[in-house]
Amino acid sequence: MALDIRVCFLGDSFTLGQGDDTGLGWAGRVHAMARGRGADLSSYNLGIRGQTGAEIANRAEREVTERIADRGERQGIVLSFGANDIRLECPTEESVQAAADVIRWADSQGYSVFLMGAPHAAEPELDALRAELNLALEQTAKGLDTPFLDIRTVLSDWTVWHAECAAGDGIHPNAKGYAQVAEAFDVWRPWRDWVDD
Repeated sequence: MALDIRVCFLGDSFTLGQGDDTGLGWAGRVHAMARGRGADLSSYNLGIRGQTGAEIANRAEREVTERIADRGERQGIVLSFGANDIRLECPTEESVQAAADVIRWADSQGYSVFLMGAPHAAEPELDALRAELNLALEQTAKGLDTPFLDIRTVLSDWTVWHAECAAGDGIHPNAKGYAQVAEAFDVWRPWRDWVDD
């Protein structure tokens, strides 16, 4: 019998799946793929549009605890943010500290944590800033023994994502873009080993 697994997807509008006409985003698709393989997964999308890492960290304990504390046999958090930190010119140190705070708290509760960086940006200058933040987050995750997925580099072709952003609000993709991110996340070994074991 499959383990009862509970996970919270904690993040910003990209975690929420803003712009996806199906309402699934990448997190909903990751949930569906895991369930399709037989995982007894309950997931909660805790994405909030416009939030920075610090804002996400400030609500993490309360919102995650209400949903997964002492529930199920395995609990985890998928944390993903960064785009708003850059847009609002938050110091990199503040964003890194937010991720570290969530990771340390989650570890103290026995939760597994998976950290994913911000997606690729069509504008070279913006994408360079995302790459810089992702590198800082990756280094922090490594220091805390937490798996990190730099989705910018793992997903090699962002053409569909950018085209859907341009056709929509200029920031968020639609279903196909999120589906590509979900597929890349779903085959990521740390996640697959944790959810399918």
